[in-house]
Amino acid sequence: MKECQVCKKCYTDDVNTCPTDGKKTFHSISGEPVLEGKYHLECRIGQGGMGVVFKARHAYLKTSHAVKIILPDLVGNDPQLVTRFRQEALAAAAIRHQNVVGVSDYGVAQGTMPYIVMEYVDGESLHDLLTREKRLSNEKAFELMSAICAGVGAAHHQGIVHRDLKPLNVMILKGKPNLYDAVKILDFGLAKIKSGELLGSFIQAQTTGLMGSPYYMSPEQWADEEPDARSDVYSLGVMFYQMVAGDVPFKGSSIPAIMKKHLNDLPPSFSSFNLQTSPQVEMAVRHTLVKDPNKRTATVEMFVEELRNALGITSQNTGALGAITSSTLLPVSKVSILTNPPQSDIFVDEVSVGQSRADGWLLLDGLRSGNHHIRISHDGFQNWEDEFECDGESKQVVAELKAKLDTNAIPKPEQTIPAISQAGYQSQSSNVSASQLSSQQLSQQNWQASQQVDLSQSQIQSKKSWMLSPLFLGIIGISGLLLLAIIGVGGAYMAGLIGRTGGNTNVNVNNSQKNANSNQTTPPIETAKSEMVKITGGKFMMGRGDGLDPEKPVHEVDVKDFWMDKTEITAEEYYEFVKATDYKPTPSYWEDGKPLAAEGKLPVRFVNMNDVKAFAEWRSKRDGVIYRLPTENEWEYAARNGAANNLYPWGDEFKNGCAIINQPDPKPQAVGSKTCGANKWEVQDLIGNVYEWTSSETNVYPGNPGKIDDRFKNTFVIRGGSAFDKSTGKDAITSTFRGFVEPNKRDSRLGFRLVRSDQ
Repeated sequence: MKECQVCKKCYTDDVNTCPTDGKKTFHSISGEPVLEGKYHLECRIGQGGMGVVFKARHAYLKTSHAVKIILPDLVGNDPQLVTRFRQEALAAAAIRHQNVVGVSDYGVAQGTMPYIVMEYVDGESLHDLLTREKRLSNEKAFELMSAICAGVGAAHHQGIVHRDLKPLNVMILKGKPNLYDAVKILDFGLAKIKSGELLGSFIQAQTTGLMGSPYYMSPEQWADEEPDARSDVYSLGVMFYQMVAGDVPFKGSSIPAIMKKHLNDLPPSFSSFNLQTSPQVEMAVRHTLVKDPNKRTATVEMFVEELRNALGITSQNTGALGAITSSTLLPVSKVSILTNPPQSDIFVDEVSVGQSRADGWLLLDGLRSGNHHIRISHDGFQNWEDEFECDGESKQVVAELKAKLDTNAIPKPEQTIPAISQAGYQSQSSNVSASQLSSQQLSQQNWQASQQVDLSQSQIQSKKSWMLSPLFLGIIGISGLLLLAIIGVGGAYMAGLIGRTGGNTNVNVNNSQKNANSNQTTPPIETAKSEMVKITGGKFMMGRGDGLDPEKPVHEVDVKDFWMDKTEITAEEYYEFVKATDYKPTPSYWEDGKPLAAEGKLPVRFVNMNDVKAFAEWRSKRDGVIYRLPTENEWEYAARNGAANNLYPWGDEFKNGCAIINQPDPKPQAVGSKTCGANKWEVQDLIGNVYEWTSSETNVYPGNPGKIDDRFKNTFVIRGGSAFDKSTGKDAITSTFRGFVEPNKRDSRLGFRLVRSDQ
């Protein structure tokens, strides 16, 4: 086959001059420009380190396609490449997603040239878009990245890792109403090609000036380790960084130079590109670029969620479910951090979020819900580390760094100098608002505490001499005799031989005071079992015609008899399960793997679908029946009093005081504390307190013309709202309200109750 050097059109071997522009042709690949007798190659439209892409027309169907032919030289270097490429072509063909270029055929031309046939995309690459516009706004970059992540996520759910994500492999179609619908990802057919082979694209980058794979490869790919979904997340992080900053974070004049930066260097700050953006956006991007995959953003869905929270975006092209996107997102928090000394480096989840100011403060706005690890460092001081939880409330973190120890000043063992109780210091200062203490005052307070316990060697020796004197020893002897007498009398008193008229009330009072004075001690929790009530089944009209789109339309559902927990599962019952099975992890707000005494009657929180299933299996084995999560149909049937179809468990109008909702402090309360909120079967807390898991996957009701957006696939329905939510407004919590959450989500607003079928 011959090609024109100018227009790149393809001709048979007997055509020496291009009929279009009169330029000489040259031999490109062997054979005629027709593959397998059915794909007529019209012109070359691209080339990379792995192969050549041609626009082709089907000889019989007359449809346009893109055909990628793997370079014969590369095939010769690796005899197994043909087999592996065929396997991945089959896998890529199985990815059916609007944001992924579809693969429709595979073959080996002339026995030496593997090729794949893809849908033809009329548009430009993301590389071309960035070349033209240099930088994109945060919102435009987010819309593009949301679509890219949707396509990549669809592949990840099938166990396929792309391995070579870069702007050249993202196409943007012409004539689409929005960017989200216009995105198409290329080259999933190369997903299993070794990382070392992908470096061949760098050769093309040197000759054409195009960005090659090395700029986007994760650290583990440089070590030729087997990449997983987190490797793709890293590449996507580099791409988003480039979209908003105008350049990739790691550049170099050679492959080793680029590799060294990916392995060792932190990405430059956005401010070094004169880019003014919030610390939360930069933090979300840096989270994807962490060197250790175990500490990196775990999934593409998590990356999109972190970006959305950082940007404050509440809705995005979500089809029929778009109306509730802001409601299904879990809240973000504002975190104020005070460090002593000031100007300390702060890392959250091992991602740098900046440096505290000269007054010691740093404000983070929009930190996602869940548990976070914070590390603060400063030259000459020991690192300060802690864990904190975000649940939609404002948080304050006060960090007092200790000076590094001078090994020459460490006391000898015989000095036995008492140590400062860090726990005691924290408990004293925790009652003081961080805003009331300057960093100087905090430092002074800690210094004074250390001086009170810092005894000099001479003082210790002096005390030793006095303590060994005869007078002191005599006093000790007399005191010992008196103590024995007191113990004898006290023992008789306690035994009831003298002076007592009742039970050991003084002992009870003392123990009660001890427990009341210690909020860190969890007393033994008695065996707790939930009470179940029978729900008589029947037909009811599910949904709400005047509600949000996901609540429509109203449709008839038939529910069989079942039994339901009267209240949400409490922390004390969940603790019974934890003790019996040694289950890990325990809820993040527990201390030493136990709930605080004050939390025992509250609904357990921070449990995901796996936690719930494990609990249900344990309780089923304990009680000899099969427990499970309620279906969405069962939950709404109970919450609406069956065929009565009430909007709330207590009726059709909202009643203040009948649900734990609209709370200024969005913490749940003891289960069953709002008796007026019960349904007709006396099931309580169906509205408010915490959201409740159901076993139903996210779906569109029968008759709803919408469809599930890809970002809501593989999520589950949650019901009932929480203390954090509202009873008024467009997102008001009712018995028909639906939320959607990933099965691995743990959050302060999420709890559950169980049901069992009627037996």
